[in-house]
Amino acid sequence: MIKLIAIDLDGTLLTTDKKISRENIEALHYAHSKGVKIVICTGRPYLAMTDFVEEIGLNTDDDYVIIFNGAQVRRASDGKVLLSNKLSLSDMEKWYQELTRLDLPINPIDDEWVYEPTAYPEGYPSFYAETSPAPSKVFDFSKFESEHKFNKFVITVDEAHLAKQMPQIDPGLMADYSTSLSHPYQLEVMELGTNKGNAVLGLAEKMGISMDEIVAIGDQENDRSMLELPLHSVAMGNAIPAMKELAEFITDSNDNSGVAKAIYHYVK
Repeated sequence: MIKLIAIDLDGTLLTTDKKISRENIEALHYAHSKGVKIVICTGRPYLAMTDFVEEIGLNTDDDYVIIFNGAQVRRASDGKVLLSNKLSLSDMEKWYQELTRLDLPINPIDDEWVYEPTAYPEGYPSFYAETSPAPSKVFDFSKFESEHKFNKFVITVDEAHLAKQMPQIDPGLMADYSTSLSHPYQLEVMELGTNKGNAVLGLAEKMGISMDEIVAIGDQENDRSMLELPLHSVAMGNAIPAMKELAEFITDSNDNSGVAKAIYHYVK
């Protein structure tokens, strides 16, 4: 019996125009009516989730969202933090120095802001702040307080440039952190061991739910940690080939209510 469905947001539950289809909403409500917990797993911050939480109806004390690609688990209704993995100012300074060397832009992100530096590498600005639903502000990185904490760092830049420069990032630095491509043009950096899969594991353990009672649905590389778990794994029809190879079931695309079809496949 399925008790929990972990669902990626962008490219999975959301259509290309960032909406939840009527069919998906009906399927989510159907699963909820059967006692199945719906857990949205996204790279977005909590403040960018509140409208979706209300639309889906995640309003009980044991409805949760996984945000920042697993760096936080929060209660959906009020944002209470259950789990949080943070990065330090020292972490940010290491990455800022290395990425500046490689002409790669960085945006540190905390609970409130996407931070933009006073200047990006010439010719290679980040476009993350333009596309993120979270508020952003330009900030002198040397002015951060020593105790400042971050949820993740994001490198968003021209896809070809990122592909060329990524192999040149210090492998020792990469080994000390969790990194993931959430899009071909976007690399995300979190505390070591932080990912959606580990967040799902921790939440399932807290709720007394076993792996064979979980369905995970995703489409991109940052969903790999979920789809590699010994659970029921679903890749969207628009998923990258590597995720389809991992999946137990391949559903329709995000623009054709693939999440609804996956829910009915496992719950009805």
